[in-house]
Amino acid sequence: MTAKNTPENFWARVHVGKPHECWEWQGAKTSSGYGNLSWHGLHVQAHRVAYFLRHGGIALPTNFRQEGVAKRYRRFVLHKCDNRLCCNPDHLFLGSMRANLLDAYSKGRKVQPRSQHANAKLTATQVVAIRQRYDAGKNTQQQLAAEFGVTQRVISLIVRRESYKDI
Repeated sequence: MTAKNTPENFWARVHVGKPHECWEWQGAKTSSGYGNLSWHGLHVQAHRVAYFLRHGGIALPTNFRQEGVAKRYRRFVLHKCDNRLCCNPDHLFLGSMRANLLDAYSKGRKVQPRSQHANAKLTATQVVAIRQRYDAGKNTQQQLAAEFGVTQRVISLIVRRESYKDI
């Protein structure tokens, strides 16, 4: 471990407060507002290092600087406090990419309902009509698919409420 990559050096760049407070990273930040640093030659997010130093059990490399490359780690470190600079290990918990997205939607950090997605093919009115007509037994999924210009699978997902869940 180099002198620069010690727990002491890391924590020296965190404004450590009371146990219930956010401990904000004082070093460099990413364009999305997360603390970042070089840890053993790899660019990593500060909150991941904080979690690693307290609890261990996670991979640190994130590749966040590579444009267009998705994060490849399996376990995300999420913030209970929603403060991207927070490094208080008591405010951090592990989760999957799905848990991270659901957390963001539930806390209002992501607000785009799927029905309003740029690639959505159907309007809310159409989705309601599809469900009503199918539930009433007026049309088969194939008939509805042909009428609305989508596949039978899309209709199946709609009537089972696995798609367009916000409607």
